[in-house]
Amino acid sequence: MAAIYSGIHLKLKSAKTPWGDRLKLARFAWISHQCFLPNKEQVLLDWVSHALTGYYSKKLQFGDEIVEGLWTYLDDILHSKKLQKLIEKGKIITIRFTIAQIINDRICECSDKVPLNDNASSLPTVLSCCRGILTSPAFSIIYTSKCELLVDLLCKLSSLVCRKLKSPEALSSTQLFDVLLLVFNQYLVVQRQQHNQSRVFLQVCGSLFQPFLLLRHLLSLRCWTSEDEVMVWQHLSKEICNKIQTALHNGLFHADFLNSYRDELVQSECSQEKKMSFSKVWAAPVEMMLVKLADVDFFGTDLHFAVVAGSVPLLYKLALESYCRDGNHLLCFHIFTRFFDSLRFPKIKSAEAGESVDWNPGLLALDQLLNSIFSSNIYNIAVDKIRCEGVQFTFYSKMAEMLLTYPRPAAPAWFRCLKTLVLLNHLIVEPNLDDLVSLAWIDADVSDSRVKRAQDMLLSTLLQTYTKLRQLPRLFQEVLDVVSRPAADELRQPILSVGLTKKLCECLLEVPAGQVLDIWDLVLKSQECLIPDLARNSDLALKVLTMSTLLNSILFNMKSLDAKTPVPIVLRTQLLMDKMAQAVAMPLFHTAKEPDCEDSSSWAARATSAGLILCYTWVEVDHVLKLNCGKYASSGSQAGKAEGEEWNVHCRLPQVGWADWRLMAGVSGQNSELSCHFLQLLALQKMRRIMMQPGAQTEMEDASLRSAAAFVVGSGKTAVKQAGARGWDGELSALNEETSAVAHWHLLTANLVLLVPYLPEEDLTYIADVVMTNLLLKESREVGQDPGNSLFIPTLCENLLNSALLPEMPTLHRAVLLGLMARVRNLVPAPGLGAAMRLLEQLAGNGDAGQEDGSRGSSISVTLCSRPTASQGIPSLVAENILSSFQSPVSHTLPEQQLDLLLRLLDILSALRLDSLSCTDHLRCFLLLVSLVTTLKPSSAKGNAAKCLQVLSHCYFLLTVLQTGTNGNAVFKLAHAGDVLEKLAAPLFRASSELAGCVASPAWPGFLRTVQSFLTHFIRTIVERKQSMCLNLEQFVAFLSDAWASSKVKAEWKLVAEQLLTVSLSTLSRVIVNTLQQSEKNRHTSNTLPSLLTQIIGLLGPVLQSHLDRSRSFDQTLAVPCVTALLEAELCPRGERGDLVAEGGSLDQAGLQHSDLYQSTCSQILHQLAASTDDPEPLRKQLEFLQVFCSASELCSDGDIETSVPSILRAVKALLAAPWMTTHFVQSLDTQLIGLLTCLAERCMDQQFSLIMKSITQGLEVTNLWKGQHLDVVSSLTLTTLLLKCPLSGDAEKAVWFTAPQIIAALLVLSKEAALDQPWACKIILLSLETLAALIQQGEGILSNPHHVTLAFDALLCVPLDHLRLDEYGSVFRAIHEVLFSVLQSHPKVLLNAAPSFLKCFNRLVLSVMHKGRQKGVGEKGMTTDNDVILQCARLVERICTRIASKAEEFAMFSSFTVAQYVNELQKVTLNADVKRHLTGGMYHLLDLVTESDLRFLNTSLQMGVREVFKELYKDYTHYHKSKKQGEEKYTA
Repeated sequence: MAAIYSGIHLKLKSAKTPWGDRLKLARFAWISHQCFLPNKEQVLLDWVSHALTGYYSKKLQFGDEIVEGLWTYLDDILHSKKLQKLIEKGKIITIRFTIAQIINDRICECSDKVPLNDNASSLPTVLSCCRGILTSPAFSIIYTSKCELLVDLLCKLSSLVCRKLKSPEALSSTQLFDVLLLVFNQYLVVQRQQHNQSRVFLQVCGSLFQPFLLLRHLLSLRCWTSEDEVMVWQHLSKEICNKIQTALHNGLFHADFLNSYRDELVQSECSQEKKMSFSKVWAAPVEMMLVKLADVDFFGTDLHFAVVAGSVPLLYKLALESYCRDGNHLLCFHIFTRFFDSLRFPKIKSAEAGESVDWNPGLLALDQLLNSIFSSNIYNIAVDKIRCEGVQFTFYSKMAEMLLTYPRPAAPAWFRCLKTLVLLNHLIVEPNLDDLVSLAWIDADVSDSRVKRAQDMLLSTLLQTYTKLRQLPRLFQEVLDVVSRPAADELRQPILSVGLTKKLCECLLEVPAGQVLDIWDLVLKSQECLIPDLARNSDLALKVLTMSTLLNSILFNMKSLDAKTPVPIVLRTQLLMDKMAQAVAMPLFHTAKEPDCEDSSSWAARATSAGLILCYTWVEVDHVLKLNCGKYASSGSQAGKAEGEEWNVHCRLPQVGWADWRLMAGVSGQNSELSCHFLQLLALQKMRRIMMQPGAQTEMEDASLRSAAAFVVGSGKTAVKQAGARGWDGELSALNEETSAVAHWHLLTANLVLLVPYLPEEDLTYIADVVMTNLLLKESREVGQDPGNSLFIPTLCENLLNSALLPEMPTLHRAVLLGLMARVRNLVPAPGLGAAMRLLEQLAGNGDAGQEDGSRGSSISVTLCSRPTASQGIPSLVAENILSSFQSPVSHTLPEQQLDLLLRLLDILSALRLDSLSCTDHLRCFLLLVSLVTTLKPSSAKGNAAKCLQVLSHCYFLLTVLQTGTNGNAVFKLAHAGDVLEKLAAPLFRASSELAGCVASPAWPGFLRTVQSFLTHFIRTIVERKQSMCLNLEQFVAFLSDAWASSKVKAEWKLVAEQLLTVSLSTLSRVIVNTLQQSEKNRHTSNTLPSLLTQIIGLLGPVLQSHLDRSRSFDQTLAVPCVTALLEAELCPRGERGDLVAEGGSLDQAGLQHSDLYQSTCSQILHQLAASTDDPEPLRKQLEFLQVFCSASELCSDGDIETSVPSILRAVKALLAAPWMTTHFVQSLDTQLIGLLTCLAERCMDQQFSLIMKSITQGLEVTNLWKGQHLDVVSSLTLTTLLLKCPLSGDAEKAVWFTAPQIIAALLVLSKEAALDQPWACKIILLSLETLAALIQQGEGILSNPHHVTLAFDALLCVPLDHLRLDEYGSVFRAIHEVLFSVLQSHPKVLLNAAPSFLKCFNRLVLSVMHKGRQKGVGEKGMTTDNDVILQCARLVERICTRIASKAEEFAMFSSFTVAQYVNELQKVTLNADVKRHLTGGMYHLLDLVTESDLRFLNTSLQMGVREVFKELYKDYTHYHKSKKQGEEKYTA
C-alpha cells in the first residue's frame, strides 16, 4: 500500500505528468475504493485548490479545458455524498481561503461591463462550487469567519444579477438567483452576530448600498415574459427584495446609530454628550448615503433618477421603523428633508426645457414620503409652532409653492402630494389656494382615468377639510374667482364630476344652512357681475352657464328647510329665491331675446341654457320648500295652473309672462341640447304640480298633461335615432350633442310611471320599438359592463325590461309585447298565425257586439275569462277555427343567425312576466308560441338542430309559464284541451329524425324535462277543471297510441320518438296516479280514470321495453323515472281496473304485467349505483325507484337473490362507501335514502333486520381502520345516522335501540383511533359525532342507563381541536356543540352526576375559540375569511351558555370554574371584538348562576392580573346584563 500511496502522490505532484493525466488520476483516486491514501479526501481537495490557486496567480500554466476540468472536479468533490457522510461522522476536512477569493474574482470577471469573455462559460460550475461551500458548515467558514470575503461575494453577485437583468436575454435558469439568495441568508446571519455595528454600517454603505438599490430597482421594474423562468419572477425576486430590505434596515438604521443621526441633523445639545466609540469613525451617516445615491457613474445616466426615486421612500420607511418614537419626530423630519433634497427637484425646475424632464418618478417618491410623514404623525402643528418655530410648516409651504409653481396635472402623484399636504395642514396651501383651485380643478386638463381619480381625491379632501373648518364659502369664493377670470373656457373640463358631486352632497349636509345660503349668494353675485357684458361674448356666457350648473348642484344637494328652521334663514332663502329669479334669470332671458341679437349664436344659446337651468332650479326648490317648510311663502303660486294654449307644457317663473315664455321656449328648444333637456324637466314638473292638486282633473288639465307628456317624448326622438355609443355620466356639464340621446332616454325611463297614462298609442309604440331595438343590439351586453358609472341606452332598456314597474304599466307592457311578437312574426313567417290572429280579433269584436250599450267597453278578456253563459253568445265556430289554422302548417328551417336572434327574442319574452298578462295578450302570446312550435323545423345539420332545440325548449318553457299564470284557463275557451295537446306534441314527433343528432348533447335531458314540465301542468289543469276530462285525456292517449303504432309500422327506428312517447306516457300516468291517490283520500271514486290508467300501462310497458332493448346503454336520466312511473301505475291503490273487473278478478290475482322489466331495471341500478357522478339527480331517481320497488311484495322477496333486501342494502352501503361520496352529496340524498331504508325496514323479517344491525355494528369496529377499510366505517356511520332518522316502529325499533349501547361504545373507540392524526381522521370524527348526537337526541326516554350517555363526554375529550384547517375546525366545533346541546336538551337528569365532565368538554370549546378568535398581529394575515367561521363558533358557545343558565340545579356549583378559566385565558389574549361580544354575553349567563360565596372565592383565588380582568367583566355584567334581567323579572308575571 505504501507503493500505491507513493506512486499516486508523486504523479500528482510531478511536473513531468501531463495535467490531463493528473486530472484523470485524481478522479480515479476519488472514486476508487482500491486507492488507499492517508486522509485522501483532504489531500485531493488540497491538490485541486492548490492547482486553481497556482493557475490564477500565474504560477502554473495550462489550457482552458484543464481549468474547466479542475472546477468540475472541485464541484464533484463539494457535492459528493461520500464527503458529506464523512463530515457528518466528525471527520475534519477544510478548504483553503484562497478558493473563496478565486470564486469572487471569477464572478467579478463575469459581472464586468465589458463583453463576456471565455471564462464566463465556466460560471455555472463556479456558482455550483460556491453553493457547495456555503451549504456545508465545514466549508462555509471560509466566508463566515472572514466577513470581507462574504461582503465582496454578495456585492459581486448583486452586480452580476444586475447585468443579467439589464440584458434583453431571457432568464431561463434559477441557479444565479438561488446562489444569491443563499449568500443573502448567510450574510444576514453574520450581520446579526456582529458586535461592531459601525463596521456593519461601513460595509453596507460602502460596498453593498449601491448594488442593493440597483438590484431592487431592476427586479421591481423588469417586464417579465413567458420565456423567463417562472420561479424567478414569482418567488425568488420577491425573496431577494425582502432580503435587501432586511439587510439595509439592520445595517443602516440600527438603534445604536440614533445619536449619530441626531448629531448630524438636529444639532442639539445631545451632540455635546458622551458619544459611543463607533461615532468617532463616521459622523454623517445620512450624508454618506446621499453621496452614494448621487453617484451617476455607478447607476448610469438613464437609470440614476429612477433608482434614486424608487430607493428614497424605502430608506425613509426603514428609518421611521427604527427611529419613529416619542421625541424623535423632529429627527425624522430632518431625515425627510435630506432625502427630499436627493430627489433634485430644484435642479429639475431650474432646467429651461421643463417639459422634457420626467417628473413622474420624483413625484411618486415624494408622494410616498409624504404618506409616510402623514401616517406616522411626524407633523404636529402645535409642537412645530411652539417648540420648533414652525420649521416643518415653512418647509411644507415651500414644497407646496414648488408644486404649484411647476404644475404637473398629467401625473396622478402630483394631485396626491397636494392632497397629503392639505391633510397635514390646510394653511400650507392657503396662501396659494387660488392657484390650487385653478391648476388642480378649474383649468386642469384631465382625461386619463387614473389622473381623474387622483384629482377627485384631492378635491374631495379639499371640500371635506373646508367643511370641517366651516369655511366652505371661502373655498367657493376662490372657485368663482377662478371661473370669472379671462380664460379659454371652451377648453375647460366640467367643473363637477360624478364623484365630486357625491362628496359635495355629503359636505353640504354637514355645514350649517347659513353657509349654504352664503355660497348661493356668492354665485348670484358673480353672475350679476357678468351679465351686463354678456351680449355677444361667448366666453362670458359660458362662465355664467358654468355657474348656473354649479348652483344647480349646490341647491339640489343641500339640506331642505323644514318647520324647525329659524325664521331669519327662511326669510333669507326667500330673498335669494327672488334674487335668483329677478336679478339673474330674468336678465339672462331679456339679454338673449333682444331684437338685435342673433338667436342662433353660441352666446345666446348659452345664456338661454343658463336661464333655463336657473328657472328649473327655482321651480324645483320652490316646490320642495312649499312641501317641507310651512314658514316659506312662495311668489309663484300661479305657476302650476294650466292654461288653454297648446304650447303651455312647462312650469315657468312667476315673473315671466306666458307670451314671453312661449317665445323663449321656442327659441331654447332649437338652440342647444342642454336647453331642450331642461324644457323637458320643466314639462315634467308641470305634470307633477297638476297631479298634486286636490280634486278631480278638469278637461283643460287633462289636455295639458297629455301635451306635456307628448312634448317630453317627442323632444328626443331625433336624438335617439342618431344616438351613438358614447355614455353619459349623469352630470349636466357633460351634456352635449353626443350624450343628449342618453340623457333624454334616462329622463324618459325614469319618469315612465308619470308619462305612460297620458301618452297616445303611437308614442307607446315608439318607446317599445326603441326598447326592442336596443335590447337586440349585440353590443348591449358589453356596453352594460362599462367600468365607470356611465349610462347607455341599451343598459337603460335592459334595466326597464327587468324592472318590477314594467308590468305595472299595462299599456307600455302590452306595446313591448306586441312589438316583440311583430318581430317574431317577421322572422318566422307563419300563415296560420295571421289567420288565427284575425279570428281572435273577430272573436273579440263579436264579444263586444254582444254587449249592451252600457257595457260596450267589455272586451275579449271579460268574454273569455268568465264562465260561459248562454247570454254571452260566444261564436263557437270562430273559437273552433282558431287552432284549426295550424292544421297544415308550413314548416320553415331558419339559419343559425336567425335562430340566435329568435333565442334573444324569446329571452326578452320570458323577462316580460307572462304569468300576469291580460286574457287577450295571453292568447296572443299562446298562439305565437304554438305557431313557433308547429312551424319551426330543424335541419339535418347538427349546429342548426341544436339551436332549434334551444328554441323549442324556450317555447315549451314559456307555454308552461303561461299555463301557470292567472289566465291559464283562457286557452280552454278557444279549443278542446285534447286538440291543444295534440297540436303541441305532434311537431316533435314529425321532427324526430332531425332531432336525433341532439340526443347525445347535454341540452337534450333539459329539453325533455321542459316538455315533461309543460305536459304535467297542462294535464293537471285538465284534471282540475273536471270539464270533459276523460274525453281530452283519452284523445291524447289515442294520439300517443297512433304515434307508437306508426313508429312500429315504419322500418326505421326513431330514438327521439320513443323517448318522447316514454316521457309523455309516464307524465300522464303520474298525474292520473296522483289524482287517484288524492281521490282515495277524499273518498271520491271515479271509474273512468282506472281504465284509462290500465290503457296507459299497456302502452307504456312495450314502449319502455322496446326503448331499453334497442338502446345500447341504460339511460338513467330517462329510463329510471319512466319505469318508476310504470311501477307506480301498476301499484296504484285504485284496486279494480276495467279489464280485470270484466273477468271478475283482482289486481293481486293478476300480478304485475312487467315484473321482468322491473327486475332487470333493479339489477342494473344496483350494479351502477356506486358509479361516480357529479349530478345527484340521477341518484335520486334511482333511489326513488328502489323505494317503490321495495314496496311491492312480489318484487322485493328472497326468491330473487339479485334484488332481495340484503342485495339492495349492500348496494346502498357500497354507494355510501364510494370514494367520491361527500357529506354534502349525502345530505342532498337524505330524503330518498331515509324513504328507502324505511321501506326496507318494513319489508324485512325480524331475523333479516337483526342481520342488518349486526352488519352495521361490524362495520363500526375499529379493526376496519387498522385494515385500511375506513370507507366501510364511513358507510356504516352514515347508514346508522340515516337509520336513526327513519320513522321505525315495532320490532325494528327495538332492534335498533337494543344495539345502541354497542354503537355508542364503538363510536368512542373510533373517535380515539381517528384522533391519531390519520388522513381520514376528520371525516371519521365528524360522522362519529353526528351519529352520537342523533343517538342522544332520538334516545330521549329510551337510553335508560346514564353510563351510555356519559360515554359521549369521553369521545368528545379525545377529539382534537388544534392543527385543523379552518373549514375542518368549524365542522368539528359544530359537531361537538350538537352533542353537548343534545345532552342538555334530551338527558337533563344525567347532568346531575356528570356536570363536571360536561363542563370539561365545554371549557375545551371556550378556550379553543378564544385561541382562534384572537386579534391578528401586524405581520399575520387578516381574518377576512376566518371571522365568519370563528364568529359562528362564538355564537354556538353563547347558545350553550344560555342553555346552561336554565339548568341552575345542575350547574350552580361549577359555573364559577368556567368563568375563572375564561378570565384566566382572556388575560393572555386579545380577542377580536365580535368574538369577544358573543363570548362575554355567554359568560354573563353563567354569572347568573354564581353566588356571593363563589364571588368571594374568585376574588381570593384569582391572581392579581386575572383578578382585574374578572372585576372588569363583573362590572360590565352588573351594568349591562344584571340590571336588564332584574328589570325584566320585575314586570314578569
